[in-house]
Amino acid sequence: MSHSHSQMIALPIVPPTVSARLDSMMEYYKQTGKCSLCDIQPNELLIAESAHFISLVPFAATFAFEIWIIPRDHSSHFHEIDSEKAVDLGGLLKLMFLKMSLQLNNPPFNLLIHTSPFQDEPSYAPSTHWFLQIAPHLSGVGGFEIATGCHINPVFPEDAAKILRDVRISNNNI
Repeated sequence: MSHSHSQMIALPIVPPTVSARLDSMMEYYKQTGKCSLCDIQPNELLIAESAHFISLVPFAATFAFEIWIIPRDHSSHFHEIDSEKAVDLGGLLKLMFLKMSLQLNNPPFNLLIHTSPFQDEPSYAPSTHWFLQIAPHLSGVGGFEIATGCHINPVFPEDAAKILRDVRISNNNI
């Protein structure tokens, strides 16, 4: 679409990709006793951090320059965020948008909220962790991606994180 817009969707089912993510998080929890997102050691994948959140390029990013913003404290549901954390999240989100705009020539993007389903079983709570995903549109989806559901990302996550981390924001950019 050629204009900014938002979509909020509710489904009576848990989509297969969400179910696979929840199952993967549960499997990690069963094997380690830890939440997979709480256990992330961002190191060279870190872009920036705030009091309550970290932003990073995920290790197996689907999209070039994809960004995740993850709460530092374990939380399964986005809607449970308090006002202090919401303000902190807004500041980090603004920083990520500025860095993307300056470095990537203001690309169109999707902002996705990955949160646990409301009907989630209580047993999932220790293993699931909400996060935001920013997926810039830097190239089109090709036949390979459509046919296989596998995306080709030509940028190593460490390189993308360094490039975004190194973007300097001045007062003129704000």
